[in-house]
Amino acid sequence: MTENPINADVIIVGAGMSGLMAANVLTASGVQVLVLDKGRSVGGRMATRRIGPGIADHGAQFFTVRDPEFQRYVDQWLAEDLVFEWSRGFSDGSLQTQPADGHPRYAVRGGMNALGKRLARDLQRQIDVNVRIVTATCDQQGWILQDEFGGLYTSKVLLMTPPVPQSLVILDEGATQLPPEAHDSLTAIEYAPCLTGMFWVEGLVRLPPPGAVQRRTGNILWIGDNQIKGISPDACVITVQAGEQYSIQMWSAPDERILSAMRTSLSLYMDAGGTIRESQLKRWRYSRPMSVHSERCLVAQNDPLLVFAGDAFGGPRVEGAVLSGLAAGQAILERVQQAR
Repeated sequence: MTENPINADVIIVGAGMSGLMAANVLTASGVQVLVLDKGRSVGGRMATRRIGPGIADHGAQFFTVRDPEFQRYVDQWLAEDLVFEWSRGFSDGSLQTQPADGHPRYAVRGGMNALGKRLARDLQRQIDVNVRIVTATCDQQGWILQDEFGGLYTSKVLLMTPPVPQSLVILDEGATQLPPEAHDSLTAIEYAPCLTGMFWVEGLVRLPPPGAVQRRTGNILWIGDNQIKGISPDACVITVQAGEQYSIQMWSAPDERILSAMRTSLSLYMDAGGTIRESQLKRWRYSRPMSVHSERCLVAQNDPLLVFAGDAFGGPRVEGAVLSGLAAGQAILERVQQAR
């Protein structure tokens, strides 16, 4: 066990978009922050994976903008040529061609994960990955977190950004008693799962422009060509994502059975003679919040300060996660400055 705990003014659990945005708000004002994430890389569901000689986005496939605050960030990323407009809509696979609703769908050069890495770049050494926090408890001095290997971390402020059920498990394991109102609002948040397949294909795959099919209902909601999208120049890699009910039904099935079912849907767009050289499966247990908290972040308790943020606060999607992180960072900053 670590004899000397690692200390920071604010500890942020989760290096997805919410955690990274909050960390940038705080560090820009001189607050000492430590971001901890159980994954091998930052970005959360802004996830990109290598398969064969190509790559695939296997979490979020694109993002849209509705809020002017988020638009300012997107404009900056566009100016940096980090993100680009992929389309203004996708075919549903019927005879109808690409629909347009006026909202650009943005993608990230090099894959969605590149945006998370860009945000992490400004945080220098304030992020530790491969750190799985298992308990979080508090006393009069502040917060004490413990990882799976016994390492300890302390702070005055704790920001939880993982999917809410995962955050609650960490707090429950530390016997942290949340105020009843906060506990009730958090336990009411539920998530939909998503099964995602990635397929390296040799041969032609004929998806409607701009290289994707998006359905609102059905077993398969998304089929997208990462090469046509512009992130996998060296190979045709297709991402297939299942709908909520189908993901629930098939969740415990063997990987090969799930991938076989997805190959059936993909084969409708493959030319004869096309070959799937490799396939991989990713299970997203908490893919999308089905219910959303009314505020962009939740200050669950004030002493010591505990805040929740993520795409389940104020609005789903990538935009919701970003705005939630910004709100959480600002809420924490105000309280830190008041305490000085």
